[in-house]
Amino acid sequence: MYKYPVEVISDTYLSKVGGFSYELDRNEIGINAKALEVNTSIIPNETFATLRTFDDRRPYFFKHRFVVVAVEENMDCYGMTANGEVVLPDDIKGKMRVKVGEDVIVNTVESFRIDGDYRNVTKAILWHLESRIRRN
Repeated sequence: MYKYPVEVISDTYLSKVGGFSYELDRNEIGINAKALEVNTSIIPNETFATLRTFDDRRPYFFKHRFVVVAVEENMDCYGMTANGEVVLPDDIKGKMRVKVGEDVIVNTVESFRIDGDYRNVTKAILWHLESRIRRN
């Protein structure tokens, strides 16, 4: 089967960077189509994901969002994702501090849990702030 992506918690996956490809748009990441089907609940061309390395300290909402694209056998970048590794677009090569072979966390929680409706997130933040104000 495919070594990656591995689901570590619900809708959050661990993988490696397989390389950078000219075939992907700057807002897309590619993963082997069969690995997506077998190992994940990701829906190609619909699911949004953020990437994070283990030493990345930026807050979640400041991270760049990507659409997950299925890499088919007829694409040039297929060799970079033979085991389900993540393929990144050439356009972000200098902007993201990731190297080929580095571990990354592919977070699709927002896509499945929040789905663009931030009202509950806003309510939770406000509730937390109000409770802290009441305590002080």
